Amino acid sequence: MSDRTIGILGLGIFGTSVLTALAKQDMNIIAIDDHEEHINQFEPVLARGVVGDITDEELLRTAGIDTCDTVVVATGESLESSVLAVMHCKSLGVPTVIAKVKSHTAKKVLEKIGADVVISPEYEMGQSLAQNILFHNCVDVLQLDKNVSVVEMKIPSAWAGQSLSQLDLRGKYNLNIIGFREQENAPLDVQFGPNDLLKADTYILAVINNQYLDALAEINS
Repeated sequence: MSDRTIGILGLGIFGTSVLTALAKQDMNIIAIDDHEEHINQFEPVLARGVVGDITDEELLRTAGIDTCDTVVVATGESLESSVLAVMHCKSLGVPTVIAKVKSHTAKKVLEKIGADVVISPEYEMGQSLAQNILFHNCVDVLQLDKNVSVVEMKIPSAWAGQSLSQLDLRGKYNLNIIGFREQENAPLDVQFGPNDLLKADTYILAVINNQYLDALAEINS
């Protein structure tokens, strides 16, 4: 078992999704939720599961939250609960606290009290959906944060037969190529050079600054 210990406070839809993904990795997971059935459901994959109130600092300490490298405050329904949970985790010395929120106001509050990362799954999913609609579904867009996205797209026909150095994608579109696929869902090839010629129907995976997404949309319209 890994030396890493991750805490998850709240096993609603979001917390359960995080736990399910982490359970496939080699790490210790401590989960706290006020519903016993939620804890029982995941007991086989938990290093420790505790039924209780995530705003109770002593309960967090007893559960071993102070031993965690990262804690995810996965409940966003009550700002008061999230605030107390974040404050207690930082008080217990947790290096990284990630909190889920539902509003921009809540995000600002949690950042001010010490949350290291604050995410709004609904907002971020909405942004990604909007970008995919903008690109007419010919580009997959995953926003990493407010500044950077990962895009996967079929190359425009005009790019076929040209090399990366000729196209100057970094200079024109701020596209930083990660790799290529010969066709959709094919294995990603990360072995490439600036003079390799792009083939028709090739897909590229790249990182892009969000301010260049509109320009990228125009060449795919």
